[in-house]
Amino acid sequence: MDAVILCAGKGTRLIPLTENRPKSMIPIAGKPILEHIINKIENFVDNIYLIVKYKKEIIINHFKNHPKITFIEQKEIDGTGYAVLMAKEYIDDDFLVINGDVIFDDDLKDIVNYKNAVALTEVDNPENFGVVVLDDENNIIELQEKPKNPKSNLINAGIYKFEKNIFNILENLKPSERGEVELTDAIKELIQNGTIKGIKLNGYWNDIGRPWDLLDANKHLLKDIKKDIKGKIGKNVVIEGNVIIEEGAEIKHNTVIEGPVIIKSGAVVGPIAYIRPNTVLMEDTGVGNSSEVKGSIIMKNTKVPHLSYVGDSIIGENCNIACNTITANLRFDDKPVKVNIKGKIVKSVRKLGVIMGDNVKTGVQVSFMPGVKVGSNCWIGANCLIDKDVESNSFVYKKEEKIIIAKR
Repeated sequence: MDAVILCAGKGTRLIPLTENRPKSMIPIAGKPILEHIINKIENFVDNIYLIVKYKKEIIINHFKNHPKITFIEQKEIDGTGYAVLMAKEYIDDDFLVINGDVIFDDDLKDIVNYKNAVALTEVDNPENFGVVVLDDENNIIELQEKPKNPKSNLINAGIYKFEKNIFNILENLKPSERGEVELTDAIKELIQNGTIKGIKLNGYWNDIGRPWDLLDANKHLLKDIKKDIKGKIGKNVVIEGNVIIEEGAEIKHNTVIEGPVIIKSGAVVGPIAYIRPNTVLMEDTGVGNSSEVKGSIIMKNTKVPHLSYVGDSIIGENCNIACNTITANLRFDDKPVKVNIKGKIVKSVRKLGVIMGDNVKTGVQVSFMPGVKVGSNCWIGANCLIDKDVESNSFVYKKEEKIIIAKR
């Protein structure tokens, strides 16, 4: 059996994190989302076909040496159905289809036993997803797209098992109102013409669509890590819980690390730094004197040198967080932090810091209010309070007690 993974999309709800990388290549628990999916299935499939498009070279360069992976570029028409159709000439038998942005615990041993099946999971907000209705024998009898009044709390989990004849259905589909060939339209035809099963997943599942989903999945995956200390450890360093410190990383004197934490090769932490649970420091990062990082993902080559606090945040690559930069992550009223997602203000979670793109520099004494987003290639001048989103390529500075935002 083969597998097709859909990773051609950009992930606009995750901007600015997807300005320079596909959504599936955002790191969680030290590895890209896509790598977690591949690790789940590589031992029981013969071939893995990655459907790529946006920033495809990043995916190709990362996985080019994997013996089971073939890259297929999605062209012309958008849509999940057309993406699956791109693999037609490569598939000879039954196959899996997996969205390239889902994190899940299930081993998929149940779903592969059926000719056609959709993986399902229960959620508290089914109105935001594709809702599935089952009969008494777990046959899917209805698929509702983001209904106002959902008939169940079971939703499409973005994992499928198909017979090869799904390609015949996809070839004859008309584009939807969005101008895309939709996989869900093919599933609706299978519902009408035969039997397609709904198989409930076991354990954790997360469709990574918003920044706080990344932090939630990161926290979940870190639960399973085991202590593994290979880096250089200085004097009076305190390491508690399950912590991975890769070879080539260095922890300087008097630093405290509370697991679960992953510190990748080339990272330098301390002296007198504090790394709190559910933090991942990617390759060549730095956290310096008296800086504290909690529940955050810090991407490659980003530095938090001294006297700063980064909490419940995601910081992109090649950023420099100057002295006494503070990320606020909690409202006074303890209500969910509000975040701008594609122009709409939505409620997120109780604690959320800053979402920062790549190549951002802050001056000294900069503060970020909860839930703000800073686009890539920005400069944030000294003594600024950032209480609203900053577009990419902006220069923010303070002049006569006013905050000025200009294009770099």
